Amino acid sequence: MRVVLSVLALFALILVVLILSTRGPFRPEPAPVSPPSISLPVPPVEKKVIAVIIDDMGHSPSAARLFIDLDYPLALSFLPNRPHTTELAEEAFRRGKTILMHLPMEPKGYPDINPGPGAILRSMDQREIARIFEEDLQAVPRAVGFNNHMGSEATEDSRVMSEVLRLARQRDLIFVDSRTSPETVGYRMALDMGIPSAERSVFLDNIQSAEAIDEQLDRLLDNAEKNGWALGIGHPYSETARALDRLAFRSRQRGITWVSLEEGLKYAGPGD
Repeated sequence: MRVVLSVLALFALILVVLILSTRGPFRPEPAPVSPPSISLPVPPVEKKVIAVIIDDMGHSPSAARLFIDLDYPLALSFLPNRPHTTELAEEAFRRGKTILMHLPMEPKGYPDINPGPGAILRSMDQREIARIFEEDLQAVPRAVGFNNHMGSEATEDSRVMSEVLRLARQRDLIFVDSRTSPETVGYRMALDMGIPSAERSVFLDNIQSAEAIDEQLDRLLDNAEKNGWALGIGHPYSETARALDRLAFRSRQRGITWVSLEEGLKYAGPGD
């Protein structure tokens, strides 16, 4: 009996070995693989910016310091031949402000409407324009560029603007077209000449009430949202200085960055 059981056990062992040999070597089942993640392109965040210039600086230290003391990246544009231009431009530069020359230019209605001393006039020849421009520039220390004061007549004149912009290019100056005339040729001509340039989008304070200025602030921000960039020009009024705090708050709310004029030139395009 024991012999029979031993034979049966041996037979069973042989049978198992034969079955395993037909299956090949044992391999563990691979772990399930998760599907590959899909990487979608993320569009870049489009930056929208504003810049602000305050014109007509140089008359009053108290009016100028309303803006010099603000911690916003303002550009301050100083009229040449004004009693406090030199000292205030130096002070503003030390406080981190961008300094511009506010170049007087001939308006429509001249001489009844007078842009003041140091003005570029259509009657001037090339030599006279160069002399006046150089004298005005020397009167505004630290200026990195200029924008026109008045100038509704002169900025429509291609000859005058080509002379002024030629001088700007020689001195590596920024040009900002204040757009005192819708027919100005200044900005387009500056672009064609390779001069770092911008043009005014909105005047902030033609009417000096809080309500009117706030409407212009909204227009400025609307322009920035539409075009990616907007440039506002104001004047040294106390109501304008107070309004800039509101502009800073509203721009943050709307995701619009207030930058220096130099930074804004990277985004500058035609305004509305």
